[in-house]
Formats: sequence, structure tokens, C-alpha cells
Amino acid sequence: MKTLGVVFSLTIFRLQMPMCIKQDMRDLPERAHQAKRIVQTRELVTAILLAASLFITFTVWKNARDIADQTLRTNFQFQVREANDRIQQRVLVYEQLLRATSGLFLISPGVRREDFRTFVDALYLGDYYPGIQGIGFSVIVPPAEKERHEGAVRREGFPDYHIQPEGNRDVYTSIVYLEPFNVRNRRAFGYDMYAEPVRRAAMDSARDTGKAAVSGIVTLVQESKTQAQPGFLMYVPVYRNHTVIETVAQRRANIIGWVYAPFRFNDFMQGLSNQLSSDLDLEIYDESISDFTRMYDSDKEINATDAKRNLSSFNQLVAANRNWSVAAAATPAFEKRMSSDRPQLLLQAGISISLMIALLVWLFLDDRARALRAADQAMQLALYDPLTGLPNRKLLDERLNQAIAKAKRNRSRIALLFIDLDKFKPVNDNFGHAYGDLLLKDVAKRLQTCMRESDTACRLGGDEFVALLSDIEDKAAAQNVANKILHQLTLPYEIAGHVFDISASIGAAVYPDDAPDSRTLIKCADMAMYDAKNSGRANVKLVCSEITDAA
Repeated sequence: MKTLGVVFSLTIFRLQMPMCIKQDMRDLPERAHQAKRIVQTRELVTAILLAASLFITFTVWKNARDIADQTLRTNFQFQVREANDRIQQRVLVYEQLLRATSGLFLISPGVRREDFRTFVDALYLGDYYPGIQGIGFSVIVPPAEKERHEGAVRREGFPDYHIQPEGNRDVYTSIVYLEPFNVRNRRAFGYDMYAEPVRRAAMDSARDTGKAAVSGIVTLVQESKTQAQPGFLMYVPVYRNHTVIETVAQRRANIIGWVYAPFRFNDFMQGLSNQLSSDLDLEIYDESISDFTRMYDSDKEINATDAKRNLSSFNQLVAANRNWSVAAAATPAFEKRMSSDRPQLLLQAGISISLMIALLVWLFLDDRARALRAADQAMQLALYDPLTGLPNRKLLDERLNQAIAKAKRNRSRIALLFIDLDKFKPVNDNFGHAYGDLLLKDVAKRLQTCMRESDTACRLGGDEFVALLSDIEDKAAAQNVANKILHQLTLPYEIAGHVFDISASIGAAVYPDDAPDSRTLIKCADMAMYDAKNSGRANVKLVCSEITDAA
């Protein structure tokens, strides 16, 4: 019966074997399909992830670019507002200056030339009011009193005085006071501004409103033929004292003259050059914008009126009774200084990160290469110092235990040197960690040149290093190697154009003379190193009996 059972079992097994082989044959296409699907999934997932990352990068970049553009425009608009405010503020200051001067005539209707000069001199125009050419007074002279007026002024010491230009007019005016009375301003002495239409319009406006008025663009009488600038004048009316001037008719009936100030526009703006930065091209026009009404252009290489410019603006300034059109455009220096690299950096970083993520996913799905690379990197990071490439404390412990075990078998000696750099902290404090890192790398290289291939140089962290010397004869040999290391480390270091002088304190311990195991050996070497530091640094100390007892 047992024989029949065995035969039956073998028969069943032989019948099932072909069925298993056939099942495997049927699974081959499915497995191939699964493998192909894995490859396709890897490519598809990587492509989708890359596309999504790039889309997010584009969105972040676009938002950052919009913010940067808005910030640039905000800074530009702030500069423009500040420039316009300062120009308008200067106009108001000069208006108040003229009103203060007109107060002289409220005190006494017969203001003498000396009084006027003394008052204007006390203002220190050249020191505190840049751009203004002077302050003057133009008096109204009826035709019937013209000759008497000219004679009176001539008797003051001006024999050549006469109202200019010549000719018969219904009313005359004459600049009788103009301080400072220098060579340039003397050209305007006796000039009838009311005879010129642009000036006359401003004088009439000041007279009828009782307020300050600014003329249109003119060429000042003070100008020379070679350095002429566009100019303008500001007028404040002066009326007879103790008269009613509530209506236009009353003001016209009681006007006696105008306190005024002439301005050369470039000089007027030059006074603001210390306040207005070179970030803007300012163009100022009288009323409308045209080549004929341009009064000032700070940068003739830039057309601020070009509406196609990225950063430009148009504003209206009220200068007393007149509107000035101000066109402003950003200079290349402003755009360069204020432009932000953040959008570009975000774009570059986003693209880099997107590619990195896609690459990581690709490598992750490609399991073998990814696993081997990750394991290798993990091993490197776990056992070696990332800055110097030397073994770290963990690898040191492993090699020290191996060296002690070998020395115990061979009845030989090993030495452990603890090395602490002296004067390293000032390098980091004064020059930064970048220089400190370069210095540590150089220290590591010098340390390795002093050692055999069988020895181990390690970095524990910071400015602490360890040298493990295997198969040494005695403490004298350890002393010699330590002295060699000390000599190398105290040589000058030339790093990025700077020379650094540092030293080291070295403590040495020998197994089995000083310690029976690795823990005690490390402690003894460390204590010897501190003994070297306490002994003045830049020296080598071997383990003494006191240190051995303390350990």
C-alpha cells in the first residue's frame, strides 16, 4: 500500500509540473506589461511634476515681476511728487519773500534806496535763496511826470538813467531798485517791464488780484548774448497806504508799483540740484507742452514727453497765477539702481528646483541607482566632515578602536594628538566665516601632509582636529610628529589676498603608556591639549602623571 501511495504522489507531481511552467509562460506578457507601465509611469509622473513645477515657477515669477514693477513705479512716483513739491515749495518761499519786501512800503511810502538795499542785503539771497537773481521795485510813472522822475533819479548819482525802451506810452514803469545792484542787474535799471506784453500780463494779474503773479517765459534784460537762459518773473503789487483795495477798480486806482524778482530758470532749478536726485529727467513747460514753451530740461538726452517710455509722468504745478506743465521720466541710473533682481532669481531658482525635483523623482523611481547613490551620500555625510573632507568623530571612534585592537595584538603603540587652533576666532569675527572655512580647509591639507597613509587626520568640529598615529615606537616619535604638525600649522596662510598667522595647541597621549582604552586615551589627549593652551599656546604637551591620575 505504501508503494502504491508513493507512485500515486509522483504521478500527480509530474502532471502538475507542466501546468506551473505554462502558468509562468502566461505571466511573461503581464510582467513585461508591468515593467513597461513602470517605465511609462516614471516618464509620465516626471513630466507632469516638471510641468506643474514650471507652471508654479512661472506664476511666482510673474507675481514677483509685477510686484517689482509696481515697487519701481511707486518709487518713481514718489520721486516725482517729491520733485514737484520742492519746486512748488520754492515758488511759495519766493512769493513770501516778495510779500515781506512789499511790507517795507506799508511802513513808509517813501522807501529810500539805502533802506531797500539794507533790507535785501539782510536777506542773504545768495546764501539762503538759490536761483533768485535779485529783488527789485518797479514804480509806475505817469507820462506827465516822466521827465521829473528821470531827473530825480539822476540826481541820486545815476546821470545816465532813463526809462527804456524809448517811445511814447500811456503809462510808464521803471525798475528803480534792484538788489544786489551788480553788473548783471544794472542792465535792467530803468527798464519799463510794462512795455513788454508777457511781463505786462503778469503785472496786470498781480495788480487786479492783489496776489503774486508769475510771468510767462521771457528772456531777462540781464541776460548776456552768449549764456542766455529761459527766464520768468514774479510780481507782488504795492498799493498806496491806507486805501481801500477790495475791488479791481480800487486796486487799479491805488497801484503805485510792484515788488518783483527775476529768475533764470536753469539757475532756479540748479538751486534744487542738491535736493533733487539725478534719478529723474525733468522738463518744465509754461502752460502747454511744446518746444516754444520749454523752460527747463535737466537731461537733453532723454525725451520725458515720450508717452511710450516705461516710467514717465505728466503733472501740472500751480506757480502763483500760472500753470507749469512738468514732464518727468526715469533716468537709466534710476532704473538700474531701483530694479530688482528678485524676479529673475526666483525664475532661475524655480527652474532649478523644478528640474531638481523632476530629477529626484526620476532617480527615485530608478531604484537601484537612486538607492546606491543615496546610500553612498549618506555614508559620506555620516562619517566625513563636509567642509574639509576629513573623517569625523564617528569614524575616528571606529578607527581608534581598530587601532587599539591591532596594537594590543601586536604589542605596539599608537598616539592620539588633540589639536586646537589658536587665534582662529578673530579670523571669523573680523573677516567672516567664509575666510574661516577656507582657513580650515588649508589647515586640513597641511595636517595630512605631516602624516603617513596609515595615520588618520580627523576634524571634530569648529577649530578642533585629531591625529591618530599608528605603530609608533615611543612618546618621542609622537612628540616629533606633533612638532612637525605645529611647525606646519604656524606658517602664514595666504587666503584671498589676506595673510593670516595662527598657531595650535597640541596634546598627545600614547596607548598603552598613558591609557588602557580608547575613552581614557581621548580624555588624556584632551587634557594634555588644555595643558598646552594654559602653558602659553603654540606648543606641544605630552600626558604627564598628573593628567593620567586625573583621567
